Amino acid sequence: MDKILQKYLAAGQMTVSNLLLNNYRQLGLDEAEFILMLQIMSRTQQGKAIDLTELSQSMQLDTSKLGNLLRNLIEKKFLRLTTATDTAGRKYDKYDFTLLYEKLFALEQNEVTAELTQTETTSKQEVYKNIEVEFGRLLTPMELQTIDSWLNTENYAPELIVLALREAVLNQVYSLKYIDKILLSWEKQNIKTSADVQRLRQKRRQELAQKERPTVPKQNKAKPSIPMYDWSGGIDDAQ
Repeated sequence: MDKILQKYLAAGQMTVSNLLLNNYRQLGLDEAEFILMLQIMSRTQQGKAIDLTELSQSMQLDTSKLGNLLRNLIEKKFLRLTTATDTAGRKYDKYDFTLLYEKLFALEQNEVTAELTQTETTSKQEVYKNIEVEFGRLLTPMELQTIDSWLNTENYAPELIVLALREAVLNQVYSLKYIDKILLSWEKQNIKTSADVQRLRQKRRQELAQKERPTVPKQNKAKPSIPMYDWSGGIDDAQ
């Protein structure tokens, strides 16, 4: 048992990314090509020279089949074969996996992009849903076209449209025309995110507090009324 353990430890271990392990099929590698790559990677990490005869014995493949697998990897641009020189001046074949890693990173980036696109699509769908919920009815084709224009032509952020919807509801105006005027007003003020809207609200509250500050002693003046500010910039209620 001790000899087996010693042999196991002496054999060493190789490092391979789980990203590669989980996605080699999506990259276009079959099992035989993938195992050959692992064999070459293992020997490269150990600093060993790549001996194709030894590889064919390890994989129990004849040299012609091994050669075909190697050519496939090169033709599919997973592997690049270059010539290097050792410290003694001897030339040897060097196996470069840069192309493989580029494909792997591109695959991962495409998946991330797809996830972001799906998230964006979901957010856009939620805009239509929120408006229908607040209006208490289905949207008309003309209204659907207007919202589509906000999202895909004017490129308003979905979160911004939902915030404009809330402002309209607070003012009890259930009209896309009114929401559109809010969005235009925000655009003129360079309001593009929910954080921008929050800063605008804070600024308005400070302005209202300044205007409503009493100029005479409180005991001689009734408490001021607090008006609801029209965030659309003084927009008349649009029906």
